[in-house]
Amino acid sequence: MPILLGAFLFSLLSLVGASLTTDYYKQLISQESAKALLYQLPKKNEEFRTGFESNAINDYGEYDVVIVGAGTAGCILATRLSEIAKISILLLEAGGEENDFNQMTALWPYNQFSEFNWGYYTTPQKYSCLGMNNSQCIIVRGKVIGGGSSINGAMYVRGNCKDYDNWAALGNRGWSCKEVLPYFKKSENSQVEGDEGYHGIGGFWNIEHPQPLSPLYEHFVNASLETNLNFVDYNGRTQIGVGKVQTDIRRGRRQSFGMAFLNNARKRGNLKVVTKALVTKITIDRRSKRATGVEFVTRNQKFRVRARKEVIVSAGAINTPQLLMLSGIGPRNHLTDLKIPLVVDLPVGKNLIEHPGVNLIVRSNYTAPNISMEESVEQYLNGFGPLTKGANAEGISFFHTRNNSTEGPAIQIVMTSPSNIDPVIFQRTQNYNNTIAELFSKQLQSETVMAWYVLLLHEKSRGQIQLQSNSPIDFPNIDLNMLEEQEDVDVLTEGMQYLLRLLQTEAFKKVNATMLDVPMCGNRGKNSKQYLECYIRNLGATGYHPCGTAAMGPDPRKFVVDDKLKVHGVGNLRVVDASVFPLGISGNTNAPTAMVAEKGADIIKSGLK
Repeated sequence: MPILLGAFLFSLLSLVGASLTTDYYKQLISQESAKALLYQLPKKNEEFRTGFESNAINDYGEYDVVIVGAGTAGCILATRLSEIAKISILLLEAGGEENDFNQMTALWPYNQFSEFNWGYYTTPQKYSCLGMNNSQCIIVRGKVIGGGSSINGAMYVRGNCKDYDNWAALGNRGWSCKEVLPYFKKSENSQVEGDEGYHGIGGFWNIEHPQPLSPLYEHFVNASLETNLNFVDYNGRTQIGVGKVQTDIRRGRRQSFGMAFLNNARKRGNLKVVTKALVTKITIDRRSKRATGVEFVTRNQKFRVRARKEVIVSAGAINTPQLLMLSGIGPRNHLTDLKIPLVVDLPVGKNLIEHPGVNLIVRSNYTAPNISMEESVEQYLNGFGPLTKGANAEGISFFHTRNNSTEGPAIQIVMTSPSNIDPVIFQRTQNYNNTIAELFSKQLQSETVMAWYVLLLHEKSRGQIQLQSNSPIDFPNIDLNMLEEQEDVDVLTEGMQYLLRLLQTEAFKKVNATMLDVPMCGNRGKNSKQYLECYIRNLGATGYHPCGTAAMGPDPRKFVVDDKLKVHGVGNLRVVDASVFPLGISGNTNAPTAMVAEKGADIIKSGLK
């Protein structure tokens, strides 16, 4: 009898606990979603002004290695380098800790309007973003432990093998496809249906397919097969084709690099992590031209810390060039104009690469199931369901176009299922002007519409990052310069034309799939080349994939770091993040950034032991 009573009480307590957990998440989603609709992104780093303007500089001691930024690369570096017990490491992150809300990958748009996002916008653009307020695209950058991996759409895409062979062809020894594949596999704990020999098992970073998939996924695959694409593991032997989305989640929850890597490493006594800490300057001995440490601001105080062996900048493709230039490393004329003493003249901030893309609104006769919030939460707690789907993505394809001059794919299409998108948050994440916002607000309030994304993978246009002033309180000027080259528009137009053909396949005719119009382009002839170009220039936005602003290569006149990720002309200083990509990637940039960090950690460890 006591045993039966105990079992009954255990079951009862479990049910009560589950109910309390469900209620907690329902309330959390309601509160955080409401906050995101009103949250105003900052325009400066005002929270750090008091500390930065302080005359007192406090001594923070000395560490072997100082890492700037706890994003994807910083978390991996801190984890791998702290495996050497005798090496002391300080990791500085401007943002704070993750929370339960950001673990739900489907809610990633709401995280863009929170303290987890730096708050950047481009400068007014000439060739793209024309349908956005003031012709400015939003630039989402993670300001939180895990960086972008904590607030992105959680899509796992490595790029094309040829991408890395092209890096090596520039003179970057050790960066060919064959040489970097082991580092992709090292991080990975793959649960996907992938090609043998191309995926890792037992790594810290879990990769899964989202579940369950809607019936439209099968229509997308079958339609793609009708256009002569093959079904592939796009992170395996062949990228060109159509496949099931692979995502960095673990039992339905986001696998940011804070969760996957740093959480365990923080238990080590040789690693110290400081959050809410903005690094304002790299200190450099001007005689020897060696990095000696950094200055940073936290909790209204200014500190200086010394680095015995290495300063590693992993602040991302926007903040890394900003910090380098504030420290005197960058284009001579630009730094001279801002009265920043020059340490070394390098093309920092140049070669800004970003994937231009467009949202296409597709309607079908398929209606998404009407699932209550309580049921969605219960599914999430059991590792599946709509809250586990980053960007609500299910299918993905990569293909060439006639105008494609690269050996890898020219276009990436991300297929999503209907999700009854909140039109207000959709407008905010794209910064659409009122005309565009009104259009989408009418069309998105439906469980029959999908926002698909067509992405140009190898754009010819290049942008740049420049300083607004010599103060780290001011945001940098970000000029993407997307679509300046007409070839970029032509290739992206072909990508849209392919999607229109896709909608005319037998597979999609079965669900009456159609693309919705944009009235502002209507006088150009529906779906004509002129119409699509108008669509692209007005609605063309970023793929959230900036890279290349501290590019890797042997010639310091063209590149910022060498193939060991050392900054040209400055000792004890490296850059390890997406800013070192010398050329663009055929896909999302988070997994390639992880690869760079894994390889970079091995390079650095060889000199520390």
